[in-house]
Amino acid sequence: MRDLLGIVLAGGAGERLKPLTTMRAKPAVPFGGKYRIIDFVLNNFINSGIQNVKILVQTLSQPLINHVSTLWPSAPVYNFFVQCIPAQKRLGEEWYKSTADAVHQNLNVFIDNPLYRRAAIFSGDHICKIDVSQMDEYHKGTGSEFTISSMIVRSEDAYRFGILEVDAQNRIIGFEEKPQQPKELPGKPGYCLTSMGNYLADISLLMKILQEDAINEGSSHDFGKDVIPLMLKKGVRMFAYDFSGNRVPGEDNVYWRDVGTIRSYWEANMDLVSIEPELNLYNERWPIKTSPDFAPPAKCVFRQSMVDNTILSGGCIVTQAEISNSVLSQRVCVQKKATIDESVIFSGVTIGEGAKIRKSIIDKNVKVPPFAQIGFSTEQDELRGFKVIDGITVVSKGYIFTP
Repeated sequence: MRDLLGIVLAGGAGERLKPLTTMRAKPAVPFGGKYRIIDFVLNNFINSGIQNVKILVQTLSQPLINHVSTLWPSAPVYNFFVQCIPAQKRLGEEWYKSTADAVHQNLNVFIDNPLYRRAAIFSGDHICKIDVSQMDEYHKGTGSEFTISSMIVRSEDAYRFGILEVDAQNRIIGFEEKPQQPKELPGKPGYCLTSMGNYLADISLLMKILQEDAINEGSSHDFGKDVIPLMLKKGVRMFAYDFSGNRVPGEDNVYWRDVGTIRSYWEANMDLVSIEPELNLYNERWPIKTSPDFAPPAKCVFRQSMVDNTILSGGCIVTQAEISNSVLSQRVCVQKKATIDESVIFSGVTIGEGAKIRKSIIDKNVKVPPFAQIGFSTEQDELRGFKVIDGITVVSKGYIFTP
């Protein structure tokens, strides 16, 4: 793995996640009580043995940069680097045009690190566990020049992804970006093979292709829309890596979610709170590390408190309240007779006495007044200015309730 360079695409504006992304980039959105979304790809890289990681940042990047610099300080003496790299030049009204342009603007990273032969290019806004070394072995074993991590999805969900067509050896022979009528898998009607947006590429090939795409004025400079079709046209050896066969140490199942919408983000948090969660945060053989918060332990006071299938982060104080199927971030205060159900509460939130919260996401530093109700009436929630999507109410960061 010493000749494998990690590249994280972390510039997404996250329009579909607003208002959670109004003040932060999508990879910097809090998740699971104490993490940020980007923690998962970074831990996957580090746990897989990749010691040089470049994070390509763009929109509202300062919270992300602050988090990464606290979590993974580079140590040149050990040849260990985790570095955030901003866009190098402005192109019209934008900085990076798209995913391929983000990498192309930073080709100097490859030039300045000539010992690296391959690059793992992963999205910074997915919740996933993957041992990249297994994908790298597959890449080398097939003689692939560009490998795409793939998984099977239902046909009705295919419009959200790039859809692959492969031969009997899993070599990619066709690709469509977000098709309305996707090609289904032979012998498996109702299912398609999707690109997960995570790639492993030979650097020499990648540099040539990106330079060719960069001078094409008709290109949107996106891996899915432009670069992958260009490689198909040129006969590049591309293979699909079956993510379902990947196993991180200590686990028997795989997990991946694109948390690009409020619904998918809420569902991924709910995946954490069951008795046997789909996403295991407690596997010491594949740790998910994050920035230290130095918060005191969580505590529940008075015997009437009832907490069921819930994550309580450091510094939380629960007083005679009922909480179920929820995720509470650091330093959340829940006062007596309040109830919280199927909700995600960000750090620094206070839930007032007798307040009722249901199927909601409350961003940082909100003080919910006593006896307020959130998530019970779409009309009332929208009148307050909350965003309601798929039955999930989202309260913006720092929202101030008026009498």
